This record gives sequence, structure tokens and C-alpha cells, in this order.
Amino acid sequence: MKLAAIFCKIGFIATAIGAFLLPFFFLPITSEFYDFNKQALVIFLALASLLLLTGSFVAERQVTLTFSPFGLPILAILVSLVLSTVFRSPNRLDALIDPGQVGTYLGLAVIFFCAINFIRTKSQLDIFSTSLAVSAALLGLITILWTSGLAAKIPLISNIQFLNSVTWSPTGSPLATLSLFIAFLPFLALQLIREKTFNFKSLLLAVCFALILTASGLLIYRSDRPIFLSHRFSWAIALESLKVSPFLGTGPGSYLADFTQFRPVTYNLTPNWSVRFTSASNYYLHLLATLGLLGTVAYLWLIYRAAAALKKSGSLQLVPVLVIFATQLFLPAYFIQTVFLFLFLILAVASLKLAGSSLIQESSVDIVAASSKSSFLPIISLILAIATALPAGYFFARSYLAEVLFQAALTAAAKNDGKATYETLIKAISANPYRDSYRVVYSQTNLLLANSLASNPAAAGLTDADKNTITQLVQQAIREAKNAVAVNPAQVANLENLAGVYRNLLNFAQGADAWTVASYRQAIALDPVNPNLRIALGGVLYAQKNYDDAIRLFQQAVDLKPDLANAHYNLAAAYREKGERPQAVASLETVLTLVDKSSADYTKVAQELADLNAAPATPAASQLTQPEPLPTPKVNPPLRLDESLSP
Repeated sequence: MKLAAIFCKIGFIATAIGAFLLPFFFLPITSEFYDFNKQALVIFLALASLLLLTGSFVAERQVTLTFSPFGLPILAILVSLVLSTVFRSPNRLDALIDPGQVGTYLGLAVIFFCAINFIRTKSQLDIFSTSLAVSAALLGLITILWTSGLAAKIPLISNIQFLNSVTWSPTGSPLATLSLFIAFLPFLALQLIREKTFNFKSLLLAVCFALILTASGLLIYRSDRPIFLSHRFSWAIALESLKVSPFLGTGPGSYLADFTQFRPVTYNLTPNWSVRFTSASNYYLHLLATLGLLGTVAYLWLIYRAAAALKKSGSLQLVPVLVIFATQLFLPAYFIQTVFLFLFLILAVASLKLAGSSLIQESSVDIVAASSKSSFLPIISLILAIATALPAGYFFARSYLAEVLFQAALTAAAKNDGKATYETLIKAISANPYRDSYRVVYSQTNLLLANSLASNPAAAGLTDADKNTITQLVQQAIREAKNAVAVNPAQVANLENLAGVYRNLLNFAQGADAWTVASYRQAIALDPVNPNLRIALGGVLYAQKNYDDAIRLFQQAVDLKPDLANAHYNLAAAYREKGERPQAVASLETVLTLVDKSSADYTKVAQELADLNAAPATPAASQLTQPEPLPTPKVNPPLRLDESLSP
């Protein structure tokens, strides 16, 4: 066997095994068990495929490529992703390594272009098709075992906490699993119809179909239902995003920032008003918001090419591709769905190629026409592949290491091991300094350690060494909270964390009150219709006895969500402290109309209303909370922090 054929065969085997493993590949060693590890497998397979394909070019002394109707649309999608990442993404690293974003599409595109060249025989096509079907069937069997409760009776499984849920799925989401099954059912049904005789293959297809159909039925009739952002709000957010950047969108992975900044105020009247969504109601509105018109048109071009190819060729392998496109009209983006979209495209192109379809062209490429084979272009392609694979592999390996370390830090934190948490977070940030979530957790860890040290001094009180340690921890807490904002300035949660850090430092540092107010104002600018941010800022001003500004912010919270009892309750407290009793009474009366009459809140507010003219209201509990007083100093005199630590 020629060396080129060996390279291609190894590439095919790797692709088939990878495709088989992807639905249930996960590792509980990263902070996200499922999609991130599947993406790692995709990236590894893509880099290996690229090296094997270019190696076969060198061995064969020519570059032979398979061209399909889907190549240009896929390249257009990649171009839109890269342009949107470079010019619009608030955090380019997240856009590259987050599942379902740029890295995913780049990896899947490489696998697609390599795999359609690896599959060269009918037997290889059958093996690849069977690996997909059996993989989905095994996923169906796993789904049946878990949704029926049978898996919980297996001792090994029952001892692992995250496997105990009846909704557990190795895809990471029952709905993602269902979306995959929906694509497989018509594909397997058509394959069965095409089989004229009863044989092992038809029996295998029938078993796969039965398992997937049964699992789909169990998933459809589950009692719990996921919460989605409505189509109306998704459309409104997409339109606002287009106003900011019509052609490139707001950047891959930025939908959460789009949601917080662009959702309409009427969203506050819905039952899920406090939920922040990371994706739109369907994939197309998600694309429109994050990739703009360029990315959306490129994706629609791919759909058009798939539909046209099905009409012209009648290839059954294109049916699941179009089914996935159809389900994306009703479902948000799922990583496993995107993966299998490309796997089905590989299957369709390979099938058309082996059938001799005119839609598929296979030709040799060279820089100049020559009568004999030249190694120049193959060697150049291999050098470029190595130059791409080495830095890409190193970059993703460090990102993966950082995720492993971050998960280890979270595990240590769950065990109340502050020292291990602190040290492991430092290693995670060192491995990947561009991940804002690591810095948020590290800032909170520093703050907790500072609070712990200040709250539990020795009998003789805090020593100078203790005060120096507290100062260092406080400075690190602020610095890392600010770094998180710098790494991803569009993420409102980072500013909320910074404001929370400053607020907790009111018992340590002079000037932290002004920094707290400034941070909350920046957060409000990124999440303008969130009433809770205004309540939080109003609470700080209330504690400073700045009742006029506190009243203004509490009133804004009331205007944003008129049925939020806590906003009215805080407004009543501010009016009472200012001495405006009629307004305080009116606000408390409104609270009584919003809380359950059988609750402790109702009884407490009714008593406060009755006693309002006699004595100050007592603090409420449960859902209703008055503005919190500023923390009492634990370090005297308060620490003096450098102005560079201000927001």
C-alpha cells in the first residue's frame, strides 16, 4: 500500500472513531464537563486530519482535492466568524475557545475538507454511516436507561453525584439529545426503506431506529421543560444588535451581553424576568445578533446549496442536514447539533462522490501546469499545516490546562480549602490570563480570605503583619475584579462583581463607597432595564444617608418593574428616613398588594404600616429587604488604598 493511501486510511479511521465518540464523550475534570471536552476532541481531530492529509499530498507528490457545493458557503461562514471576532468581539479568546463559536467552526470545517478526501471507497462510506447510526443508537440506549430510572439502580452510577439526575445526558442537555434524534429518525427510516432484503445491515438499522424512537418519546414526554427566551424578545434584541453593527454583529459568544443591553423593558413583566439568556429563541436570530447580516447570509447560502443538491441528486444523506436546518428554526444553538451538521455533510459529499455525481469534482491542484508531478506545492501545504497545527495545538492545550486547574480550584473551594483554592487559581490564570471568569473567582477568593483574617484576629488583635496581609489580599481582590472587567468589558456580571468587591471593602478601605457607586453606575449602563442593579446602588446611597438619590434610584426600579415588591419596599424605607411619611405609607400599601397575604412578609409590612407614625420600621426578612447598612469597620484605622485601584 502506498504511503499516501496509508495516511488517508489513518485519517479515515480517526474521523470515524471521533464521529462515533462525540455524542457521549465528556470528562469531569473541567469546569464544563460536556461541550468543552467535545470541542477538545474536535480540535485534536482537526489538527491530526490536517497533518495526515497534507502528509498524503507529499507522499503522492501532488495536491488532490475534492470540491463540493458546500465548500464556498462554509468558507464564507468562517470569514464572517473571523471578521466578527477581530472587529466586534468583546473577548476574542472566548470567541475562539468557547464551544459553538469560532474554534468549533474552524475545527469542523477542517474535518469536513479532510474527511471528504479521506473517504475513497464504498466500504469506508458504509463504515462511516454505520458509526454515526450506532453512535446515535447508543446515545438512545443511555437516554432510555436514565429517563426510565434504571441507571440509578446501578451501584457504580448511583455513587457519582452528577450522574444521579434522570435528565442527565452525555450531550450536556436532554433537548440537545432530542434535536439530534430528530435528525436521525428520517435518515434511518429512509435507509430502511431503501434496503430491499432482510440482512444484518437492515436489522442493525431497525434496532438503531427503535432505540432512537423510544428515547425520543421519553424525552418528549418529560415533565420538566427548559426555559427559552421568547421569539418576540429575541427578534427585538437582534434588531437592536443590528443597529450597532449591521454587517458583523456584536461578535461570536456575545449574546449574553446583547441580552443584558438590548432586551426591552417589557421583559421585566414576564415570569422569567430575572433570568439572563445566553442564546436567542432560535439559531437564526442568534446568528443575526452575533454575526450580523454577513454571517446570517453565509449560513442561508449553505442551506440553499444543501436544498439545491438534494433536489438535483436525490441523495438521502442530505435529508438529516435539512432536518437540522429546520429544527434550528425552533431551537437555540446546540454544540452537538452543529457537530452532526458537518458530519452529515461529510456523509452526503462522500456519497455523491462515490456515486459519480456531477456536483462533486475531484482534481489536482498545482501552482503551474507541468507534465510531471512536482513536490513543491505538497511540501508547502505540509509546512503551512505544521505552522498552523503547532501554535493552535499549544494555544488550545494551555486553555484546556487552565480549565482543568479552574475545576480543581472549584473542588478545593467546595472543601473549604482556601490555600489550595488560592494557589490553584493563580496557576489557572497563569495558564490562561484572558478568561474573565477565573479572575472573578480569584477576586472573590482574595476577598473571602481578607474577611476571614480580619474577622478572626488573635487575642492581642491584628498585628502589623496581619494588616499587611489583609492589604495585599484587598488589593489583589480589587485588581483581579478590575482585570476581569478589562478582559471582557461587555459582561455586566464582571462589573457587578467589581461593585460587590468595593462594597465589601467599605469595612476595610477609605474611598470604597465612591468606587462602589461608580461601578454600579457602569453596570447599569450595560444592563439598563435591570431593576435590581438600581436597588443595589440605591441601597449604597441609602446607607450613606443620601436619601434623595436613593429615592430616585428606587423609583427608577419601580418604573422598570412596577410589580417588584422589594423595589416599593426600599422606596418606602427611603421616604420614611427622609421624613416623607405620606409617600412611605403609599409605597407600603403598594407592597401589601404585591405580596402573598398568607406570607410572613405581608404580616411584617402590615405591622410596619400600622406603626409608621409611631416608630421607625423594623427590618423585614425573607423576600423583602431594606437597603443594607454599610459594614462596620473591622480594621481600625481603615486601610488607605492607592487611587489606581479605583474603577
